[in-house]
Parts: sequence; structure tokens; C-alpha cells
Amino acid sequence: MAGEGLNEVDVLKIAIGAEEEGHRFYTEAAGQYDDPQIKEMFLHLAEEEMDHIKTFQDIYKRVTKEEEYSFYEEPISAYLRAISETAIFNTNGLTNYRVRNVSSVKEALLIGIQAEKDAILFYEAVLNHTKHERTRKVLDRLIKEEIKHLHKMKTLVKAQGQ
Repeated sequence: MAGEGLNEVDVLKIAIGAEEEGHRFYTEAAGQYDDPQIKEMFLHLAEEEMDHIKTFQDIYKRVTKEEEYSFYEEPISAYLRAISETAIFNTNGLTNYRVRNVSSVKEALLIGIQAEKDAILFYEAVLNHTKHERTRKVLDRLIKEEIKHLHKMKTLVKAQGQ
């Protein structure tokens, strides 16, 4: 894939993988805390990541039925690859390592905040370069959801004390 432009199917696979990592992170984080409020928040975020996985899988099924895929130009492809490979929730397995070494609620929230920012950055880049209106609508909705997650976690970090 290096040196070639990504197509819509490639980008959807990246998005599905990142959401799967997010689901895994939030599920494991929920298991590390006894506080019902914290546990519930992480489980809620895990559930929302699962909804995102299903959404991207539905789009993936639709796009793979098409005979031709749109390709992103190489600079955009390189940008999308860079975001996805360095994001907190990536498919390189870094998230699993990080969740096992979380020592506080605040640290878990800070990881979640960075992950949500990474997701917003990736989805905005895809949104700005996708040609499919349905995909644009879904991405717009997901970006708004990720912004809500980010805001909620920032509020909870403040409650944990700076």
C-alpha cells in the first residue's frame, strides 16, 4: 500500500480497525475501575465505538459492491496513513499495551481524549476528500459524536483535578 493512493475501501478498513481498538481500550479500561460512574462511562464509550464499527461495516459493504472505488491523491493518502499509523487507536496494537499500563482514571481519560482528537482529525480529512454523499453524512455525524466524547472526557479530567 505504501507509495500508492488509498482507496475508499482502504480508508474504511483503517476506520474499522481504529474503532475496534477504541472498543477494546474502553472495555478494558472499564474493567480496571470499581467506581460505577467511571465504569459506566467507559462501557458507554465502548458501546458507541461498537456502533461506529457497525456503521463503517455497512458503508464498507455498500462500497465494495461498487465496481470502481475512488482513490485519494497520494499526498492525501500519505496524510491519512500518517494519522492512522500514529493515532492512539491504531491497528498496530499500541492501544492494548497502553491500557494495561494505565495507573489512574485521569490517565485513562487523557488517553481517551487524545484518541478522540485523533479520530476527529482522521474523519475530517476523509470527509474533506470523499466523493460519496452518504459517507459524508455519516462522517459528519461521527465527528459530532467524537466531539461530544472529547468534551465529556475533558470535563471528567477537570473533576479528577489538574
